[in-house]
Amino acid sequence: MSLPQKLNQPREYWDRLFAPSSCLAMITTVDAQGRVNAASFGTCTRVNHEPVYVAFTTSIGKDTANNVVATGEFVANLPKWERRILEQVRIAGLPFAPGVNELEKAGLTALPSMIVKPPRIRECPRHFECAVEWTKEWAGRLMVVGKVVAASVDEDCVDPEGYVLWDRVKSAHFCGAPYNNGFVAAYQTLFVDRPYDGPEVQKQERLEKEMFTIKP
Repeated sequence: MSLPQKLNQPREYWDRLFAPSSCLAMITTVDAQGRVNAASFGTCTRVNHEPVYVAFTTSIGKDTANNVVATGEFVANLPKWERRILEQVRIAGLPFAPGVNELEKAGLTALPSMIVKPPRIRECPRHFECAVEWTKEWAGRLMVVGKVVAASVDEDCVDPEGYVLWDRVKSAHFCGAPYNNGFVAAYQTLFVDRPYDGPEVQKQERLEKEMFTIKP
């Protein structure tokens, strides 16, 4: 089966491409020698709309933590809720020795990124190339916040205005070991009205317009 071509998304589409704001991700990094590492994370979160920033946490001492500190770059690759790719997510999350390429172990394909050195994962439909903005150690974890510097998506997964086609991207969430390592689909949509006409509605609409305005 041939895979769809990637669309390099313009900056004004990056925020809408990450929806929903938190999901399963595979983070790719490289070490100081340029060796590729991939790791699976149950939660990768968009933490700011414009500019777009994403965040995740990893254990201190893990390859991902060491690599983002050493190189200042990572790519968040968002997989689909499909059995094959989720099996590969589980493999990439195994504790391989430093220097082992998890993409090769999981049968995944490295795709050169547009700007950063870590590769994208070809089988994932959405990719966010990030420059590390800051990190913070806490409770044995490393919090990583990255500024998105490029984003790309499979050509059949967005509409002409860059909005996600939910039945194509099939966003996934990971429930973790307490749920027998189960995954949950998060791609059905329900648009809900706001039956309230107080002045707070107009205030919120102004805030949202400011929030999503691209600043020069």
